[in-house]
Amino acid sequence: MDELFETRALIGVANQVPSAGAFLQKMFFKQEITSDSEHVDIVVQKGKRKLAPFVSPRVQGKVVTTAKKTINSYKPAYIKDKWVTEAVDVITNSNTVFYADAQNVAQRVAQKVTEEIQEKKENVIRRIEWMASKVLTTGKVEVKGDGIDDVIDFNFDASQIVVLGDDTWDNDDVNPINMMRKWRRERIQAGGIAPNVAVFGSDVIDAFLNNPNVKEALDLRRVDRGMIDPQLLPEGVTYYGYIKEIGTDIYGYDEWYIDDNGVEQPMVPTKGVIYGSTNAKGKRVYGAIKDLKAIGNSSLIATKFFVKSWEVEDPSARYILIQSAPLVVPTIVDAFMFATVL
Repeated sequence: MDELFETRALIGVANQVPSAGAFLQKMFFKQEITSDSEHVDIVVQKGKRKLAPFVSPRVQGKVVTTAKKTINSYKPAYIKDKWVTEAVDVITNSNTVFYADAQNVAQRVAQKVTEEIQEKKENVIRRIEWMASKVLTTGKVEVKGDGIDDVIDFNFDASQIVVLGDDTWDNDDVNPINMMRKWRRERIQAGGIAPNVAVFGSDVIDAFLNNPNVKEALDLRRVDRGMIDPQLLPEGVTYYGYIKEIGTDIYGYDEWYIDDNGVEQPMVPTKGVIYGSTNAKGKRVYGAIKDLKAIGNSSLIATKFFVKSWEVEDPSARYILIQSAPLVVPTIVDAFMFATVL
């Protein structure tokens, strides 16, 4: 029975069980990289695009500067979630409880451990989703916890954080699509990549859909043609259509979380819109976990999720700990913006 709690087996379970929704991560930070180092390199790009120089075929090639790239090394903070497993209760009670599904004790213990890891893994994924939201809506993420107080700033400029004055989208005289067209041009000029996805907070989507300037422009044929299957979208995500004139898919995102103060918060501010590109090479980078239980010849292990288990004698209990060291990186920073429109 002890082999069910071995580190290798637990890591296998953590990486096999399905992930939570993670809509923002999968939309804008598609690439996943696991590092074998505690430190990860953050590479971000800002700057204009230059033309290649003309020269005579008899003249040596000319050295030109490239788009401005910033490379920083950062040690991601650990995310840790530890709990006393209830799986051992299955062993204790196995002689007195009849199970109608005819599973043996080992199978039932394995099922219970999987369910617990699934729940804790979803908490970790939700924290990474929170990091993605903060990067997309503020241009930075504050990493605060026991023994850590960092701010990772990706240097959004003033044009990337917009707050409307009187021309809010609940005003029928305001044309949201004209605003988005202007923002799209700004992002193309700044970063060379056109935004193609807008993610709306829960209050904004209602105002947007009710705006008379929007109703005629919204095209649902992507659903009709099977290009987007609403049934495959994560919980809380709704696809509303495609606006052809600005090449943008429209999504609503009604996801919430409990913050560190115990207050329920929206994953995307209810009065705001994330406007960005799925082609901006965003990444989820996982630093190596430093743990003496790591598999192999080193105390470092490159994995998205590291899980281990151990017993204590007094009070008698078996603990399970899940760890991760994630960071979300918007590689082409200028491809994103956030607007408060209500």
